[in-house]
Amino acid sequence: MNRLILSVMSLALVCVADAQAPTPSAETRPFRMGFTGFVPAYTKEGVDSTKAFCRKHADFMAHHIEGAAWTEMHSGEPLPAKLLDSWKSKRGRAPDGGKTFLALSPGRGELKVCDNCAPLAKDLKSRGYGDAEVIATYVQWCQKAIDYFKPDWLVIGIEMNEVMKSNPAAWSGYLKLHEEARKALKKDHPALPIAASFSLHTLFKGGDAAWKEWQRLDAGNDFVAVSYYPFLSAERLRPIEWLLERADGRTKPIAFVETGDAAEVLPMPKAKVTIQGSPAKQRDYFDYLLTLAERRRFSFVVSFIHQDYDELWETIKKDAPELFMAWRDCGLIDEKGRERPALKIWDQWLSRKAQP
Repeated sequence: MNRLILSVMSLALVCVADAQAPTPSAETRPFRMGFTGFVPAYTKEGVDSTKAFCRKHADFMAHHIEGAAWTEMHSGEPLPAKLLDSWKSKRGRAPDGGKTFLALSPGRGELKVCDNCAPLAKDLKSRGYGDAEVIATYVQWCQKAIDYFKPDWLVIGIEMNEVMKSNPAAWSGYLKLHEEARKALKKDHPALPIAASFSLHTLFKGGDAAWKEWQRLDAGNDFVAVSYYPFLSAERLRPIEWLLERADGRTKPIAFVETGDAAEVLPMPKAKVTIQGSPAKQRDYFDYLLTLAERRRFSFVVSFIHQDYDELWETIKKDAPELFMAWRDCGLIDEKGRERPALKIWDQWLSRKAQP
């Protein structure tokens, strides 16, 4: 009965939002659509096919960069050539004329070093998020990345609500880092929307208490940055409904900064779980999400994986945690490049021109 009442309330809220929103046009959409450019294999073919796919099936590009060049930024050294090469490759995948979303992260619980950068300097290892030098260094890193990628939207913390659960002692320090970094970046980029993203399935599990704690960070953010994969929640679409019932879900711009759904059944022996994916579930999820994106006028939707990464997984599985396999079959095309039904749904929406 309680679930029925919540569902009726959710429907009422959506109806109110629909009444306030402009009537959608069959020729346009209010949101952008894009990918991260995650490659299905560490090969030239994998990079080239990713670039071609993103240019054909997106009007928007997401650059997802975990960690920072802490040592280089702290010492004033130039960024490593390999890092800049990777940035150049990322930027080259963007569709012509498309807008850009940039996601950066200091690490989820401890300072994380970005790929192709020097190890964390000894004098930084003992410092937490809230340390003044750490904050200043992270601001420099964010500024470097902004100058290079020139984003239209920026996240300066990826799925940072995970820190609330995995490392509560670091949470207060991160709140300080986020707020001071956001204010510093806003001085130079007042029109740039800035936020931190959250993993919705984890926030949903924490309920209203977790949401209230997250508002300590999110209150000053310019948009609601959502990371969500329905196969990670037993209730699939319910967490999205729950989000839209919260105050920020009704009043702030929403962006699904990373999402996707499994299209195959995937056993994970170590975790003793099986992801019950299927092409039909994936198609229905994107149909639901993109329809909702129009109705609620989302800013953008990012499909994190465009192609299954079976080949990449075979390359890294000896050293990677099993969890890294969970998203393997979330592509809109499979490992052999065959299109899935969800891609048809995606392209139907993409054929509409994005409103300015």
